Amino acid sequence: MGGIKIDKLTETKFHEWRQRIKMVLALRDLDDMLDEDGKPTDAEDRELAVWKRRDTKESAIIGLTLGSEQLEHVSGLKTPAETWSTLQSVLKRKRLMNKMKAGREFYTVEMTVGEGMLGYTSRARNLGENLNSINGELTEMVVAMSVLNGLT
Repeated sequence: MGGIKIDKLTETKFHEWRQRIKMVLALRDLDDMLDEDGKPTDAEDRELAVWKRRDTKESAIIGLTLGSEQLEHVSGLKTPAETWSTLQSVLKRKRLMNKMKAGREFYTVEMTVGEGMLGYTSRARNLGENLNSINGELTEMVVAMSVLNGLT
C-alpha cells in the first residue's frame, strides 16, 4: 500500500486495525465512502463512474488488510460500507470469551526484558483500547494502574 504497512486484521486487533485503515482511507480521500449505505449522496455532484472507481479502490484497500478468517466474512459483499458494517458487527460483538481474553491480556500486561518504556506503554494502551472497545468500561485511571502494575 505505497509504503504503508498495516498488519492483517485479526479478531483481537480490530480497534487498532480500524484506526489505521481509517487513516489510509483518509490519505486516499476515500474515508467519506463509509457512510450508512456507501452510495453517493448527490449524483449530480459526483459522476457515477468516479464513485464506482473510488468504491472499488476502497474495497481493495480494506480487503488487502484482512486476515483469511475475516476475509471469509466479507466475501461477496458489494460495497465498502457493507464490508465495514459486517466487520464491525462480527468483531465487536460482546462475546464472553473475547471479553475474558482481552481482560486477561490487559490486566496481566508486563514490561518485557529489553522493551522500552514507550513501547510498553503503547502496547498496554492498545490492549486497554481493545478491551474498552469490547467492554466500554475502562477509565484512564484503570489504564494507568495496569501500566504501573506491569513494570518490572
